[in-house]
Amino acid sequence: MLNTKRPLLVVCVLFLLLLSMFTARTVISDTFKVFREGVVRDLQGIAEKQAEVIGKYLENEKKNIKVAAYDLHRYYAKSDYMEALEYLVSVQNIYHYKEAFVANTAGNVVLSSDVDSTRATISSRQYFQKAMNGETFISDIIGSKVPIKNENGQLELGMPTMFVSTPILDANAQILGVLVFRIDINQINALMFKMNATDTAEIYLINKNGYMLTESRFTDALELGGLIEKRTTLELQVINPDTNNLTLAAKKCIAGGKGFNDSGYGYMDYRGTRVLGYWVWMKEYNWGVIAEIDLDESCEDIRKYFQDTTIKNLRGLMRQHISFIKNRMDKYKNNALSIARKPQSLQYTKGVLSIEEFITASNYLEFLRDEYKYKEIFICNSAGIVMLTTEKRMMGKDISGEDYFVKAKENDVFITNIKKTKLFTSNKAVREKRDVPTMLVSAKVKHSTGDFAGVVILRVDLEDFNKLMHSTEIGASGEMYLVNTDGFLVTESRFAHLLKRTGMIEERTALELKGINPKTGNLTKAIEECKSGEGFSESEYYDYRGVFVLGTWDWIPEYEWGIIVEIDLTESFHKSASFWGIKQYF
Repeated sequence: MLNTKRPLLVVCVLFLLLLSMFTARTVISDTFKVFREGVVRDLQGIAEKQAEVIGKYLENEKKNIKVAAYDLHRYYAKSDYMEALEYLVSVQNIYHYKEAFVANTAGNVVLSSDVDSTRATISSRQYFQKAMNGETFISDIIGSKVPIKNENGQLELGMPTMFVSTPILDANAQILGVLVFRIDINQINALMFKMNATDTAEIYLINKNGYMLTESRFTDALELGGLIEKRTTLELQVINPDTNNLTLAAKKCIAGGKGFNDSGYGYMDYRGTRVLGYWVWMKEYNWGVIAEIDLDESCEDIRKYFQDTTIKNLRGLMRQHISFIKNRMDKYKNNALSIARKPQSLQYTKGVLSIEEFITASNYLEFLRDEYKYKEIFICNSAGIVMLTTEKRMMGKDISGEDYFVKAKENDVFITNIKKTKLFTSNKAVREKRDVPTMLVSAKVKHSTGDFAGVVILRVDLEDFNKLMHSTEIGASGEMYLVNTDGFLVTESRFAHLLKRTGMIEERTALELKGINPKTGNLTKAIEECKSGEGFSESEYYDYRGVFVLGTWDWIPEYEWGIIVEIDLTESFHKSASFWGIKQYF
């Protein structure tokens, strides 16, 4: 009789070995699948946030040109073209445009910050025609029809350029001409997120024909390989070199909407490299946003990524928002300087002499307040007496001893700390009960001789900062906030409702909540250490709620604010939340 035990044992061993190999491959495959899905979710957040940033920038340019056009019609009414030209040059300098010019209704350029453009005709240009139809219009990025300065300061024909245009209207809403700003394309490139925490991730814009509108991370390599001559903008079409067709991302992006390749194995990019990506089509501008990372990098060393990704992404998110904060503060200062340099502001430091003039002046200030979304605007004379304001309670007040008056007089422009005050609270019941967090921006008004004439003051809507701090979802428990030198929060906590219920605050966290570790009675680790500059903690520490968190921090010396980004430890290390929606790879 044959002995069947040995063959049976061998069969069993082989079966178990094959089963274990299959199981291992399945587990590894599932792990990589989860990982890739997490990477794509992150790229989705990056692409959507980038589209939002670009959209807000373009909308802000529309606001800027509408305000400028509102001012220009006064010069037209007086036929004062020299002052109109001086105004155009000042606007160009403040907002860093390549050129600012005005065309009459026939399309002839009659005023320009570039003297060589004053005899040009633009009647056939789309941006002129759109403005003549009453639109405030943003053009596509196109090659320039006239030589303009390139990156090296040399004149170049076909340089990437774009325009924003709007009609100049008289008092009866009749079109007097068209105002046009030529936008510096470097401003668009500066807005593109730099994913420097990775070796291969990048984000770029394309137009409806699949040409890049911004600079590639790999420009040097592309130039060396002969794919471009000078730059990727308008030179490089996003084509898969294996097929000579648009890449999958470019093709699907241009088709509209947003999405990704769900095969899990990526697709070929314009370098012929397999990548993971996400895309968003900006229908209003016919631009696409594409965020990509090499597949090899995204799946490398999974375990290390799990360990490092929390802090790395928190730090990237923080650095990006520091840039946003500084840009926002620069915008406030530029707005204040621009308003202070307007002839109306000088005129209003002297007061108004009639009801009709008062109505005109008040409407003008209210227009500026509403257009730029400030809480209020007021103008005082050289003695510090408020002569015109959007809020009646401020009229006639003496602010000569206030820091925002004194510092603006000394330094041209000044931004106060966020501090408590009752002066700007219109509700009497609220004013009697408590102070309200307030930040003001002030700028010096000058006579034509340069002598001090008064000060323009803008009261900032601090909800701007709260929205900025909460603009990116950081999982279920992550948050970002600002603190001052004393350790008080100056923005609203994500957990304000909880803090109110537990009695830690009465109304808001801004200037009410001090970031104290309830276990020790001292400032939290993040708040204490942020005053020394950028840092992070790889191990957990208690936040102001008494909850273990991981976090990163930095100090913004210009405004004496600390910025802190944190997430609960339990969430950051929970396997199912390994990709909890941090949106930055910077």
